Amino acid sequence: MNSLNIEDVFPPEVVPDNSLSLFIFLTLFCLSVIYIFYFLYWKKRKKKKKDDAYHLDILLSSKFYNVKQSAYLFTYYGRRLVKTKEQKKELEGIISKLHVYKYQQKSLNIPQELQKDIKIFLEELRDFYA
Repeated sequence: MNSLNIEDVFPPEVVPDNSLSLFIFLTLFCLSVIYIFYFLYWKKRKKKKKDDAYHLDILLSSKFYNVKQSAYLFTYYGRRLVKTKEQKKELEGIISKLHVYKYQQKSLNIPQELQKDIKIFLEELRDFYA
């Protein structure tokens, strides 16, 4: 009984070295994620430029027949479009003049002087966004 016969253990299993393929996969994955974020950022930035042009077209195409709706429209889109302090100051002056027309039951006509101020302001915005 002194001599026990021990059988050989299985030969060691060969583990393939996947470090290079794993590195390439992770690198490509990270680059694709960065590209996707950049694409989404670019798309959002492009949409914002499109929105500004769209808002300007709405204001330019408004005929100011329905005074109450036009006052609200001009206030909403005008505030979205102004960028400089001078534009903001001019817009606030026009909005303060339009404030009277927002809460009227009857449809009043906008005075010619205010219409001229609005047209001048819209032309300045058109030149700014051109």
